[in-house]
Amino acid sequence: MDLNVKQEKLKQKINTHLRNITRQLIKFDTLQETLNYLLESFYKEFTCDLVGVILKEDNQLIPKVWIGDEFTIEETLKLKIDDCSSNLLQDALWGPDDQEEGVACSFKKAMEKEQLSTWFTVPLNHNNKQFGLCVIGFRDFIPLVIEAEKIFVEFGHDVAVAMDLAKEKEKQKRKIKGVEWIRENIFPGSTIEHLIEKIVERAGKGTQAKGACVYLFDETNSCFTPHPPNYGTITRSELITVDTNLPIDNYFPSVELPSSNELTIPLIVNLKTIGVLYVCKEDNHVFSDDDLEFLEFVSAFVSMQIENARLYELESESKKRMERLMEHHQELVKKTVQGQDLNDISKTISSMLESSILLYDRFLKPISTYFKDKETHLQPIIEKKVIEQKQEVTQLKSRELWLDECEEEPCAVWPIIGGRDVLGYLVICLPKRKVNRMLRLTLDHALNVYAIEFIKQKLVLDAKEQVKESFVNQLFSEKIDDQDKIIQYATLINWNVLEPHQIATLSLELYDHDETNLVVLESYKSWLWDQIKTKLALYDASIIFTRKDKDFIFIVQPLNIKQHTDYWNGLYQRITSLLKKERTKTKIFLGIGGKTEKIGDYYYCYVQSVKAKNVVSYRYVQGGFSFYDDLGSYTILNNTSDSLASELFVKKHLGPLIKYSQNNHVDLFETLQVFLNHNGNLRDASKHLFIHRSTLEYRLERVTDLLQIDLNDAEMRFELMMAYKLHSLFNFNPEQLI
Repeated sequence: MDLNVKQEKLKQKINTHLRNITRQLIKFDTLQETLNYLLESFYKEFTCDLVGVILKEDNQLIPKVWIGDEFTIEETLKLKIDDCSSNLLQDALWGPDDQEEGVACSFKKAMEKEQLSTWFTVPLNHNNKQFGLCVIGFRDFIPLVIEAEKIFVEFGHDVAVAMDLAKEKEKQKRKIKGVEWIRENIFPGSTIEHLIEKIVERAGKGTQAKGACVYLFDETNSCFTPHPPNYGTITRSELITVDTNLPIDNYFPSVELPSSNELTIPLIVNLKTIGVLYVCKEDNHVFSDDDLEFLEFVSAFVSMQIENARLYELESESKKRMERLMEHHQELVKKTVQGQDLNDISKTISSMLESSILLYDRFLKPISTYFKDKETHLQPIIEKKVIEQKQEVTQLKSRELWLDECEEEPCAVWPIIGGRDVLGYLVICLPKRKVNRMLRLTLDHALNVYAIEFIKQKLVLDAKEQVKESFVNQLFSEKIDDQDKIIQYATLINWNVLEPHQIATLSLELYDHDETNLVVLESYKSWLWDQIKTKLALYDASIIFTRKDKDFIFIVQPLNIKQHTDYWNGLYQRITSLLKKERTKTKIFLGIGGKTEKIGDYYYCYVQSVKAKNVVSYRYVQGGFSFYDDLGSYTILNNTSDSLASELFVKKHLGPLIKYSQNNHVDLFETLQVFLNHNGNLRDASKHLFIHRSTLEYRLERVTDLLQIDLNDAEMRFELMMAYKLHSLFNFNPEQLI
């Protein structure tokens, strides 16, 4: 009975002592203070040899603090939890009586190794969270009060609560210190470099890391770029290109995951990742949950500061760029007013856009180019792309066309619009991702400048051409009213109109264009004429170029007889090669008139060149050139025939054939002409027409029926040949002859 009373008193004493300890534990602000008081209270009250606190970290037991002499528990009690009893962290154990048969426990072996005769443990648990255990040991055997087990288990819960509370207080203190650090080191208007310097320093020192750095996300290039300065030693410092469809942990290790020697914290603003904070430790050290929480707290505040600094820099850069744009704008206005050429304007616009550019006219003829020093090799590549996609480019009306934007040399074509017309095209060498709102505003201004320059140059050229055509119309009139005025104008363009000259008329027949769209057709012919003038000016700088109605006219100084044919052949070949280079299917008909002796001769020489051109267009289907003086009987017909009489003559002899050929699929008009040109030889004529001889005979029978003639009559053949010559000479409209 006395033993029971003593045990009850001992239990009461233990309970009272533990309650006092519990009340004191909640007063401490740090985990270290809490554990130290716990050890001191046990050590003094129970006069034990060893008191230690073993904490659970991941899957290990780590001795945190202890009191006792000649103990090595920092080594013996550093154990894997799997090697210990399953109830070690749940129940209060004691030894040496508490032994499970056949169960090996590393913790109990460690107690034996430390030569403790008696020991017991207090599990530190709270809300299903296991913090570890407290162990009390004696060198000598001490009888334990088994009934006090429940008291120690409850005490363990209270200690766990106190530890949890102490940890929370430590976190709050760290946050307060973090806020104070932010207030002392981060200021409004700080640069990104200053912010990053402070955050990596704080992250490195606050987690005892060997190095820390910040990667900022570049949306334009879709990559994470390391931004200096760094703290300590960093092994990862390369640019990281990313696929925005993949999560961030594909590119950085341990994203918000402790228990590793590397740790990555995303910097997030408004649900958008603007970068990451990367920290690392030595290989044998790891980051804890507290480190993660600390870094997340610091990053959450600094992320907004970095984003604000970045936006401020962007705004500042936009302002500077706007100022540069206004300077370029003034420079462009000045150059436009002063009449600078397109090359100077292109150079300025290239500087505005910070890109290489190519300028084309409406028919994709290069006008001006300006390439940056490191991109000059791209010019032939870009020109090839434009030609390959010529059809798509010429259909542009408003938006741009990107040429192979995914390749290493991306570029885009913008149409230059004046009113409702496309005046040309501007090719800019840059990636699509760089085309932001500011660049589009700059580009719109550049396109407007080009449009104004195109319109201005067109007005000047049109005015010059109108004056020249007015002058030519007077010079090529049958009756000249004011010769002095013509001589005066010719003197202004350094042309001595009183000297002998020779006149040629050129006609272009396009058969790869839509003939129903006359405006586009004539515009393209005018453009080809401009190219011809440019090329022939290199061949003969003295040539006078002009137009009359739909004909293009050359006025040249006559050469001697030996050079005469070679000169015109060379001129014709240059025109042909130019049109082949432009990849256009065009027939060229060139008629060359006689030589002028006085002003009054210009009209007759012009008429002769037109007649020669008409004859060439009928005699040479694929094009060619001819001199009026070489036309033989055509010259007699031209000088002796009346136009109305010639029309009636042709209508009588050939009108029925023209009408029949228009209403049927058989061209009897050509059939008869080929038959006559081959002197009535049926075999040669059928071979030329690619038809059988019997088919030719049938067609000729049809001709004799329509014209009511005898083709074997030599006189009739002569009249028919003369009708064909008059038809080609005067170029009658088929509707006139039906």
